[in-house]
Amino acid sequence: MQFTRRDLLKTSISLATLAAASSSGRAWAQGADEIRMGTLCPITKAGSIFGPGMQKAMEYAAADINGMGGLLGGRKIRLYSEDSQSDPDAAVRAAKKLIEISRVQTLLGTWSSGVTMAIAPIVMQGKVVNMNVSGTTELRDMKKDDWIWPCGGSNISYGNMMGNYAVAQGYKKASFLAFNNPSGLTLGEEFKRVFEAAGGKCEVIVYNPNQPSYRAELTRALSSKPEVIALGSYLPDTTILLKEWYVMDVPVKWIGPIWAVSPALIKAVGPQAAEGIVSIGAVPNIDSPAYENFRKRYEAEMKQEVLANPFAAVAYDMLAVCALAMEAAKSDKAEDFRKKIREVSSPGGKKVFDLKEALELVRAGEKIDYEGVGGNMNFDETGEARPYFASWTAEKGQLVLKGPVKG
Repeated sequence: MQFTRRDLLKTSISLATLAAASSSGRAWAQGADEIRMGTLCPITKAGSIFGPGMQKAMEYAAADINGMGGLLGGRKIRLYSEDSQSDPDAAVRAAKKLIEISRVQTLLGTWSSGVTMAIAPIVMQGKVVNMNVSGTTELRDMKKDDWIWPCGGSNISYGNMMGNYAVAQGYKKASFLAFNNPSGLTLGEEFKRVFEAAGGKCEVIVYNPNQPSYRAELTRALSSKPEVIALGSYLPDTTILLKEWYVMDVPVKWIGPIWAVSPALIKAVGPQAAEGIVSIGAVPNIDSPAYENFRKRYEAEMKQEVLANPFAAVAYDMLAVCALAMEAAKSDKAEDFRKKIREVSSPGGKKVFDLKEALELVRAGEKIDYEGVGGNMNFDETGEARPYFASWTAEKGQLVLKGPVKG
């Protein structure tokens, strides 16, 4: 029997189609048992002092769950991770890749309000769950429909706590230097509201990023002779501001958020320039039975104190809460498990710190209030979980923990 050229062409096309179908089927089968969870942490640029620790914490949570046998009858979690680069445009590209190509059901760990706001439409359109450590007025007020969950303390919460700290110190006159983005502006607005409600007076000075000098803005902030200057800033610009102020030798107190006033700042400006500056930040629940194990594990591998990264412990809990919600929903689809997030993490159920115990109770149909290693994961009606806060003071080259801050 002879084959014509057309017969051979038909045969080759059929074989190619069959091969492609088999290959596609194998790829699907290999991934069918995976629970695909995406992370989008700030590994580089402004958030890089926190992003690697957040990523590592989520890897711990995934490994812990996989070591317990996985979810939903033995399915293992696989993390697909991208770097947001602390940049809204880069984060949008990364989010689309994770949703459209990697087919994840979560985008966990976004940092900076600009990044989270930029990816919010993509998250909701793609029907995935985002848990983040961001929060501006716009993010808090938007209709998130259980797709977007701020976990690390919104900028409203930070501004509130910084304002309350300043009021508690007895300050009556303040200046606020606000980075010109949603984060800095929200911090400034909330600080001013709290400070002036208590009888103080505060001027907010907005400055633009990526300047080689902020001397003009600093001079304006100092011109009213404030007792304290509060910051809505990041590490690079705070470094410039503090160095320029130190040279000017004008006495004033300083307060900033933990992402700007960190051990990295002391290293950048030197202990003398940093002496006395106060840092306000979210803290884990150090009384949690699960916290100590996490602390030892994290610090041994990352060579960094957990308290130096206010977002690491909550990153562990982000993944843990999503996993518990999946188990409660009996589904790894975000459209299903997003509705169970409050159910596994809110007051009213049994308070649970250990992830293994939490999984066992959820599988038994019991209602739980997961607290985990980071502490409070009680989401309010807007979808925000408000953490615990504390203050640190720079003393002789070290940030020294001083105690809780109440709002």
